[in-house]
Amino acid sequence: MAKKTKLSTEIICLSDDDIGDSISIVTPIKQQNSATITDNDIQDVAYQPVNWIIDSKDKIHVYELPSKYSDISKKPFEIRCTAIRFGIAEFNVESDIVFMKEKEFEMRLTGGFLDRVNIKLAYSDVVTFYFSFQSQTPAAFIQVRNEFAILFDKYIPTSDEHGKGFDPDSKDERRRRIIFYLKPLTPDMEQIHTSTIYHFLKMKCSKMDICCVNGARAQELYKLARYAKISSATSKKAPFILSIKDLTAKTVGLNNNTIRFDLSSDDLHGLSEGEFLNDNIIDFYLQYIYYEKLSEEDRNRTYLFNSFFYTRLTQKGNGDNPNISAAERRYNRVKRWLRDVDLFSKEYLIVPINQNAHWYIVLVQNHNNVLTEADLISDDEDNDDDGGSKSKKKKRSKKINHPSVKSSLSSNSLSKSNIISIELIDDADEVVSTNDSPLKLNIETLVSSKFRSQSPAIIVFDSLRIASKVRVAATLREFLQLEYDHKKVLPVQSLARKLFNIDTIPTVEAAVPQQRNYFDCGLYILQYIESFFAQRSSTTNSESLTFSNGCEKNLMGSSKRKEILNVINQHIITKEG
Repeated sequence: MAKKTKLSTEIICLSDDDIGDSISIVTPIKQQNSATITDNDIQDVAYQPVNWIIDSKDKIHVYELPSKYSDISKKPFEIRCTAIRFGIAEFNVESDIVFMKEKEFEMRLTGGFLDRVNIKLAYSDVVTFYFSFQSQTPAAFIQVRNEFAILFDKYIPTSDEHGKGFDPDSKDERRRRIIFYLKPLTPDMEQIHTSTIYHFLKMKCSKMDICCVNGARAQELYKLARYAKISSATSKKAPFILSIKDLTAKTVGLNNNTIRFDLSSDDLHGLSEGEFLNDNIIDFYLQYIYYEKLSEEDRNRTYLFNSFFYTRLTQKGNGDNPNISAAERRYNRVKRWLRDVDLFSKEYLIVPINQNAHWYIVLVQNHNNVLTEADLISDDEDNDDDGGSKSKKKKRSKKINHPSVKSSLSSNSLSKSNIISIELIDDADEVVSTNDSPLKLNIETLVSSKFRSQSPAIIVFDSLRIASKVRVAATLREFLQLEYDHKKVLPVQSLARKLFNIDTIPTVEAAVPQQRNYFDCGLYILQYIESFFAQRSSTTNSESLTFSNGCEKNLMGSSKRKEILNVINQHIITKEG
């Protein structure tokens, strides 16, 4: 190895805060463009046993950071982490945070023979950094240069009768690596944190071997690092991989080719296992369900919005008129899309929604059957006649409010002025609703014949159910009210006006099968709609075929991705077509 006097140094501190002592450990930094270091000068710790080799099929595509996070590397970033293992020695993480700073990871740990210990691991000491939020145990697996491990053992001895507790050169897989136990996150935050961690480390140390690993492979690595157990080849599931031919751009058509979709290679790449379906694939397959899965009767009573509708409705634009109400501004963004459509001649409205990188879908049912002002007045009079035995309808039943939306960011979104902690930032221009208590109904109840004749409802199908959708429901009610008022002109003082509010069209959260990872949400919403109409079909009479087991059957493994790809290939429009 080159002499240390020719190298810059990185201070890596291990300190016992209880006694106030600080131990400074100096390790040489691997210079990226230094003539004083050659490959032969660096001790060979980049050796990877065959079980740790990461193939292209094991990796997950990491998206670029959104523009609002483009300066993420200018400040330290927090990784949510509950515990850290150095080989066989495990420590808890203070405040569940590991800091990624300019040149190192900073870990404030508790446990072991030291009550508190502060460790800084220089990026230049990291050889490989594999991580995944998708595995059963979300984790990062870190291989370091042996110099760091030697100094670690000097100040935090973990040796036993089998050797050093933390040793990158050990033949015992349990002792070779550092493991960060990552905290599970919501799907949108997983995607943002995945991109941030990856691009942050790439910018800080370009020679570090860093990759995001799919859930199945990451779980194998976890078992290997934690228990030195290797999964048998027979139990390993072959991932669904698209061929070059599959990824070739295609034009597909539906309804006798009157509806066409140009699917790019990037669109089709989303069908690969571990990837997200994008709006083009979602819109194509929903239209496929509409034209080829629904009966003619169901098509006539259903209106399918495209995936841009809700985004357009709730996305502020430069063309918004500041002199009208927030409700009117929202409505004006989409009203021209529906000039020739009578939504109130339909029984079902299907609204696919993507918010914060997560797909869910809303089905508005029997919206034309909501009560009118006359109905509500009549109900109130009936309650008076009962001598007060029934509670009166609340005043809010007789009107609809349109409060403007001013999404404020919590002061807690930055935990420290100089530390970046990404929190969910919701910029959607939606109706603020605080008094909605959604009904939670079993999906089998929702598709039963009994529920078909019940009151109108805004039914939310969400494969994660991680956040309330009351704002979404309130925004859709507001839209329906304005669409009704603009399209259905009534005489002055008429009481025949329909009212779309919480009482007349409540929010229902469907208890549907839930996804087991953070990337399959698009598949689930497609299957939900497909199963919903299949269950309501008069031809479906088998008691064994329920909505839930039908969904689970069609979403097993990569079956839905393969099915969508097959449908696409069956609808390709040739040049002659």
